[in-house]
Amino acid sequence: MKLGALCGAALVSLVAVRASAHPQWNTGLVASGCLLGEGSTLFDRAAFCGAAQGDVLFFREQTRDFGFGPYVSVGTASFSDLRLSAGARALFPVLEDFPLVVSLGGVLRDGHDPGVEGSLFWGVRSYNFHGSYNLAGGLLLSGQHLFDGPRSNVIALGVQLDGFILAVPFLLLWGALK
Repeated sequence: MKLGALCGAALVSLVAVRASAHPQWNTGLVASGCLLGEGSTLFDRAAFCGAAQGDVLFFREQTRDFGFGPYVSVGTASFSDLRLSAGARALFPVLEDFPLVVSLGGVLRDGHDPGVEGSLFWGVRSYNFHGSYNLAGGLLLSGQHLFDGPRSNVIALGVQLDGFILAVPFLLLWGALK
């Protein structure tokens, strides 16, 4: 009996199953209004915050599937610093084409001030059945807390615009010039 079960398990492990989930990536620009705080002061002024970001989501085969993967971002708060961040992003399919995307990661301001960040995105996040790039656009609520230096708190509310849509006019111009 044990030999039969062992042979059955070995046979099952040899059967090749085609995985149909392909990574889907996205790029975008985020324009936000933000509240900045310094030291022990939670918030003391409002400003513009912006970022360029990209991610790759795994485990999705259709719009109704959960996704998970890494992200990177380059941004600024009030055009006074450079913020590099990276972390993990999870997509929860609340509505078929309008998922909720949660991100958690680390941030580094001006190359030496470390911190943490988190964000919540809700909007259009498609699944591309014909390629690996998917479109995204919607509202983004984010927060950062830096452990060192001034302006250690940021809360931002903004709009994420898809990188491909922003590139279309330049791609059309390039095609027309060729």
